[in-house]
Amino acid sequence: MMKKICFLAAALAATASLALVGCGDKAGSAHHDDTETGTYRGIESTESIYGLAAVTTAKLLAVNEAPAASVSDTELLAFTAEGTQDAVGKAKTAAEDFNKYFNILDTFLDRSSTTTVVEDNASADAALAGYAFKLTITGRNAAGEDVPHTLYYSETKGETKTDSRRDDDETVTVTSTVYTLEGVVEMGAGEGAPVYYHMQGTRTEQIITETEGRETETEQRSTLSLRASAAAGDMSDYVELTHTQSTEEETGEAETEALYTYKTYVAGRLVESTSVEFETETEHGEQETEYTVRFLSGASRGVYEIEREIENGRTEIAVKYSIDGATGRFVIVKNADGTYRYKFSDNSADDEIFRDFYD
Repeated sequence: MMKKICFLAAALAATASLALVGCGDKAGSAHHDDTETGTYRGIESTESIYGLAAVTTAKLLAVNEAPAASVSDTELLAFTAEGTQDAVGKAKTAAEDFNKYFNILDTFLDRSSTTTVVEDNASADAALAGYAFKLTITGRNAAGEDVPHTLYYSETKGETKTDSRRDDDETVTVTSTVYTLEGVVEMGAGEGAPVYYHMQGTRTEQIITETEGRETETEQRSTLSLRASAAAGDMSDYVELTHTQSTEEETGEAETEALYTYKTYVAGRLVESTSVEFETETEHGEQETEYTVRFLSGASRGVYEIEREIENGRTEIAVKYSIDGATGRFVIVKNADGTYRYKFSDNSADDEIFRDFYD
């Protein structure tokens, strides 16, 4: 049995690209603007987006805090300029950067298996009791294991404003509501004392209606901005995420576009930018989804296409790549100790092992 996940990655001089697939729907709830307790499946509900955004942002911060063992930019520039490495050599050199992003996305590769549960927060812990909700988002990692992550947060609804303008025969009405978010993401709870990353941000919901004659087009647009830091209010070392999602509906057709953009700051300086985007089109009851991820990865240019393969109960991630014109394939296997083994050829000497960060 094979379950495919498209995962494209282009490591440009300033940007590389990866891709994920999956689909999302929520059970037991109609669309709403305010957080509601309940269970949601997939990644399209407001609650699921909160969970995925918060966890991946915190994991990227955790990865950046971990001891670095990656190839330096100087070394990357050197091998790119000399062009002396073969396909396997280039893939191995770029693997550290690739693995960094694979780490934060691993749990959510199987989008359809993602489940989000929101409940009223009943924690007696003084550090957590002040938040209104407890959100648990459960994904599935590369080994096919369910992995839960927990977010404690409060959401405050601001004033709703409506503006209208008329241009010739067209009337445009925009209704906007801003929500303020504050909370913490719990990481590493299964490894001893949990580590908490502080989250703060806003979500803006807009409904844009354009009417011209008898035709009306409606667009729902959502923008989520989150900042994760090890200490509350840290403006020096943090990861900032912006998520935008828009849905356009017209005559029985719908198109949804979403974009996650991650920016990493060290000592107040922007050092890395990552974006994840996907587009879902629904026409005549049929749905098609495309995902793309772009991230900074040294000086190398590469494209990666990834498939999740399940054979005889064992899950592997197969990766086809093209890096600076060199093409090939490698396989990622998650070991029992939580590390990842990257197999670039039949020769075990070519294998690379990377540690996982936080599940």
